[in-house]
Amino acid sequence: MTEPKNDRTAQALLAASSLAPGSLAQGGLQERRDVLVEITRDALVAEDLPTLRLVLNNQHPVDLADLLSRLDEDDRPLCLGLLAESLAAGVLVEFDAPTAMSVVAELDDEAFFGIVDEMAPDDAADVLADLPEEHSERLLSLMEVGEADSVRELMEHAEDSGGGIMSSRLVSVPQEFTVAATIDQLRERAHEHSEEPLAVFVVDSTGRLVGTTSLHRMLLAGRDERMGDIANREPITVRADLDQEEIAEIFADFDLLVLPVIDVHGMLVGQVTVDDIIDVIHEEATEDNLKMAATSSHELENRSVRGILRRRLPWLMLCLLGTLLSGGVLDLFSGVLASLSSLVLFVPAIMAMGGNSGIQTSTVTVRSLATGVLHPDEVRRTLWRELRVAATTGLLLGSIEFVVAYVWTGGSLVAPCAGIAMCTAIVLSAVLGATIPIVFRALGIDPAVASGPLITTLNDILSLCIYFGVATALLFLLAD
Repeated sequence: MTEPKNDRTAQALLAASSLAPGSLAQGGLQERRDVLVEITRDALVAEDLPTLRLVLNNQHPVDLADLLSRLDEDDRPLCLGLLAESLAAGVLVEFDAPTAMSVVAELDDEAFFGIVDEMAPDDAADVLADLPEEHSERLLSLMEVGEADSVRELMEHAEDSGGGIMSSRLVSVPQEFTVAATIDQLRERAHEHSEEPLAVFVVDSTGRLVGTTSLHRMLLAGRDERMGDIANREPITVRADLDQEEIAEIFADFDLLVLPVIDVHGMLVGQVTVDDIIDVIHEEATEDNLKMAATSSHELENRSVRGILRRRLPWLMLCLLGTLLSGGVLDLFSGVLASLSSLVLFVPAIMAMGGNSGIQTSTVTVRSLATGVLHPDEVRRTLWRELRVAATTGLLLGSIEFVVAYVWTGGSLVAPCAGIAMCTAIVLSAVLGATIPIVFRALGIDPAVASGPLITTLNDILSLCIYFGVATALLFLLAD
């Protein structure tokens, strides 16, 4: 082994011993990662590659992915090249698409193939799908025929479907197999693949899924028992074309670790595991949050100024139109403002509370729809509940607004206008916030889109119309 070049690298080796994944309990995750970044940068400056190789190959792929994403782009391929191919494969899977592509662009086909060849078929399909077709086909041609065919088949499925997240690498045995024969097969598989099987799938002579069984059930069964006899013959299954969000709901509802994926004929084509679903949940939550801000995950992948502007500007233009309409409302009621100028004092409060009420309700509704808590037969009950909550909140805050306006303006007509408008704006904005996401879902539009600038802009216009409409009506009544 090459000795460290100087005291600094010797200290780096000593510090690296505390960065092993098993030492997580001794310090915070982010603190460990910050130390790893510092050690890596020092080694890069000193050009001490032997030390850097030793430090990096002692880390977890997730920590290395975080490290490489924080390094300069020129340093990423160098660090990745120092890793064992199996470790580099795990790191590449953890990268987001832009980072992965920037690293891959610096690797030659041979080095990249060595990494991809260590990946599970589903991970390889995800990485190759982001490459230009010529590049991915060139790499597929280097694979064994069976492995390449598996990856190609996975690449044909939609990214957000069961087929897109499933793995074709699984353990399946004929129903005539004994428990002893199946254990022997598991042992052989352990030498070829590092993944631990979460279940054994039992199939008939045509490859049609018959049932599933756990390793625990096999442990309790006799060695000579047939797998078809101990298998659960009514397993929960999903189709390859089912949306990944629905699959995540099935995992959550039934507390599953693994789920078989079948085709239209009941043939076993893959499996979805709980680690895949955790990624799906994270991805869907991120996507919903971005849509609520009127953008999308594509912005994270397309980091050019032009690409970001193309995604943000349409919604910002819509918001600008909404603010101009709000100005139009003020102009429309300029006569009322001239007669009762102190009305303008409470415009910000009424607009803000109406908008906040709508955002609160729409956020809860969108989340309930996304998690499956809100079912179609519960829509009426949910709307009735939100109406009662909004009415109670509106009466309370409207009363407070009335008292404040009464004291502030010396008991003028503004007080009842502000109080009534506050109450009405909160109620109607809440109803709007609950209704629009449900309507969007019925129309096949992602409800998360309804919770951002759209709801806010509509509520601002609605609040102004209510406020000045109430003032106009009261002035008209008093004039009579």
